[in-house]
Amino acid sequence: MIIHERILRTTDTCITSVPNVTDLRNLESIGISEDDNSTEDSRALEMFKETLEYSNGRYYVTWPWKNDNVDLPGNRILALSRLKSCLARMKKKPNLLEKYNSVIQDQLDKGKVEKVEEHSTEGLKHYIPYHAVITPNKTTTKLRIVYDASAKPNNEVNSLNECLYRGPVLLKNLCGIFMRFRLNQVAIVADIEKAFLQAGLQKSDRDVTRFLWLKNYIDGYASDANLQEYRFCRVPFGIISSQFLLAATVESHLDTYQSPIARKIKDNIYVDNLISGCTSVAESLEFYSEAKHIFQNASMNLREWIFSSKMFNELLPTKDRTRTDVFETCVLGHLWNTDIDVI
Repeated sequence: MIIHERILRTTDTCITSVPNVTDLRNLESIGISEDDNSTEDSRALEMFKETLEYSNGRYYVTWPWKNDNVDLPGNRILALSRLKSCLARMKKKPNLLEKYNSVIQDQLDKGKVEKVEEHSTEGLKHYIPYHAVITPNKTTTKLRIVYDASAKPNNEVNSLNECLYRGPVLLKNLCGIFMRFRLNQVAIVADIEKAFLQAGLQKSDRDVTRFLWLKNYIDGYASDANLQEYRFCRVPFGIISSQFLLAATVESHLDTYQSPIARKIKDNIYVDNLISGCTSVAESLEFYSEAKHIFQNASMNLREWIFSSKMFNELLPTKDRTRTDVFETCVLGHLWNTDIDVI
């Protein structure tokens, strides 16, 4: 005990002033400067809040540009070269060419992209190359077109991704979501249909999302006469800011509701997946109905619903439920056997 008192007395004589509690929390006081990313994230979030618009039941965003004067190459030659390479590969698989065209035509019909002419507008234009990712085991979208916003003709110029802030990560804690998911009597999973194409892109920023396709895909040749230019009307997947813009849009929309269900959704959504639960079938019915309504007001569709309650699954409209012959689904990287409700 005497030794401890000596140590304390010795230590006390070394302290010349009472430390400020604020200084103890200040990173600079221990030689660590604030992460530059936090400043960039704050700017991206501020820009999002200042420019977000809501019109005709849909949210419209702008890209979080790093600079007002954007130095971005046109990229048309690179995009055309990638298209020709893509077409050469697809000649060996004609059905793939048809699927490509079907995806683009569907996006056009639903207003996700629009046709433009090469010289139709003044100002900044940028073309994005793309490729296909095929997932034959998926129950919904088996072919996804992924856009390469990091592409650039050489290292002397910027890519689109290099001109944009990534934005803060707004994802909730995975462990917390998973624990809440399994603590409820009725576990619930759903996802936002084609989420990355549901947030609208304001017209001022659409021309940097141009891409090339064919007027007549059966011809299979990217000749000048057969080229058709498009640009996105929505936020596409594959751009560095896309995940942030989607998450921020969903959060902003949910913040307009004060209901417990809206708060529950906000705490249990991960990118485009809703992973939650309820204490009873009756509560599940209320949750399903209100969640559908909330997202419909943002022109988003919650689909692929699946509940641990077989009785409730049978009550769901066919268009909303997952396939009845599938008894396993992936939840945060874990297989969930919905037939026996075991992970």
